[in-house]
Amino acid sequence: MKVGDLVDFHTKSWVFKGAEKLYANPGLVLRIIKPTDKDIVVADVYWRDGKITREHDSYLHPVEGQ
Repeated sequence: MKVGDLVDFHTKSWVFKGAEKLYANPGLVLRIIKPTDKDIVVADVYWRDGKITREHDSYLHPVEGQ
């Protein structure tokens, strides 16, 4: 994943399944954040409805055909 990529929010976890409805896919990756103390990568994403959120990369999947 890199800045400028189109992504969809998707989760396989039942705990966050309801959250999928809150995201207006696709989103555009604005910034990648890699904390130095952990292996977690997060991204600031601009969604189709104008919202900007910060998401763990495990919930972001590339838009097919990109």
